Amino acid sequence: MISKELFCKAMNMLLEQDKIDNEFSNILQKYGNGFLPFGADNKCREALLLVLKEDINDQYNYIDWWLYEGAPDYEIWSADQSKKWVLKDLGDLYDYIVSGE
Repeated sequence: MISKELFCKAMNMLLEQDKIDNEFSNILQKYGNGFLPFGADNKCREALLLVLKEDINDQYNYIDWWLYEGAPDYEIWSADQSKKWVLKDLGDLYDYIVSGE
């Protein structure tokens, strides 16, 4: 299994690349029609996410949730709403997924 440190490093690199892609996309929109964001169909990104998910057994797609829907609170609740996890930190996300809670 991938280490927590390597997981966090890979995820941070994805976040950094997203920021670069968004900045570049904004520049392109000034000169184009803005319908195709830069990096929207990035096969390398998809491949890395598949490997990360498989390696830490992310069967409920928490990584996707964290990247696309978790902000700003990054909170997950138990089914009966009795327990809450705050996963703002990538290390906390990793711990939550590998714990299988």
